[in-house]
Amino acid sequence: MNVFAQGFPLPKLASPESTFYTYLDNEYISNPEKFKGKIKKVVRTLRQYEQGVNPTTVEKVTLFLDNNKKRTKTVSRYYVYGIEEYKEEVNHLETPEATITKEGNKTIKIIKDDDPYAEYGYTEKGDDVYVYENDLLLAFYNNNDSLAYAYNDKNQLTFLQTFESLLLDEFDENGETTARWRTVFEVRGLEVLEYQNELPKQKNIYDKFGEVIDIYKKTYNYNADKLLTKFTTEYKRYLSDDYVASVPINQQEYETFQRVFTKDSLQTGTFQYSKTNKITAYQRTKGEENEVYKITYNKEDLMYLVEGTLTFYQKEKLVALDVEYEYLYDDKGNPKSIKTFYYLGGEKMMDKETFFEIEYY
Repeated sequence: MNVFAQGFPLPKLASPESTFYTYLDNEYISNPEKFKGKIKKVVRTLRQYEQGVNPTTVEKVTLFLDNNKKRTKTVSRYYVYGIEEYKEEVNHLETPEATITKEGNKTIKIIKDDDPYAEYGYTEKGDDVYVYENDLLLAFYNNNDSLAYAYNDKNQLTFLQTFESLLLDEFDENGETTARWRTVFEVRGLEVLEYQNELPKQKNIYDKFGEVIDIYKKTYNYNADKLLTKFTTEYKRYLSDDYVASVPINQQEYETFQRVFTKDSLQTGTFQYSKTNKITAYQRTKGEENEVYKITYNKEDLMYLVEGTLTFYQKEKLVALDVEYEYLYDDKGNPKSIKTFYYLGGEKMMDKETFFEIEYY
């Protein structure tokens, strides 16, 4: 069993384009703190099917809550062919052991590397360091990774830059390590988000890896109820041969870089809503790929059936696949099960199902 020590939370930029997939997760399906009633424990079991038959348990997650509906512990068990492979446990009430120092408005928290070889200098990760100002995280870093954050005057996260340092080994003819050194920190990515009327309006993402740089420009549109109605993503890929390390990643002369053309250079997503502001339809196109979903609600206005058609490339051939998601609830309106189906040759096949066993106080 692995018992994981928690680090401090690392913020992420808002991603309105993922709104529909949050709905597919039944809005709060993974967060028992949002369930109705006094929840003591939730056991969530995921089963996977092969060709619609022979179900195999692949994951069982048990979540414990206190009287105030706050999560106290999570125990996750993972299975291979129905046999438990390993177990993870996280205590959510356990505060990470850290050395804390204050310098004016700044607070620095350091979590020591718990690698048994850390004291001998053999560790790869090193200590985790968190730097806060007025309770907002400005930077996180260890030997491998570094993150830098910035916020607007409403304390909304607007900037996230990622850096990476790699550990390099040199080997002799017998495969034995003869030298080890670490690269300097290099920029790996940048995300910048602009707000309008306190809603995300545009996000630019720069992702550098290997020999290419991917650039995404995302724009968001909303209705009078501040609900997302459309998002658009413009995507470009460049070779990084002409990348200048001393120039910020968002100020490179990309118009002079060699462009790699792809079929998914433009992506759009549209949403429709009910009178109660629930999503009733969603469509996303990504190049020639397409997703179309329709959502049906029961008399309690809970999502009951999601019907979708996906088009995607498989072995360089564009194919279509019809899918369904069925949701059942207990008498309190909390989830009992989620079943996922797909149609193969006109036959409805079970893909996977998730069961919820809920214990109340």
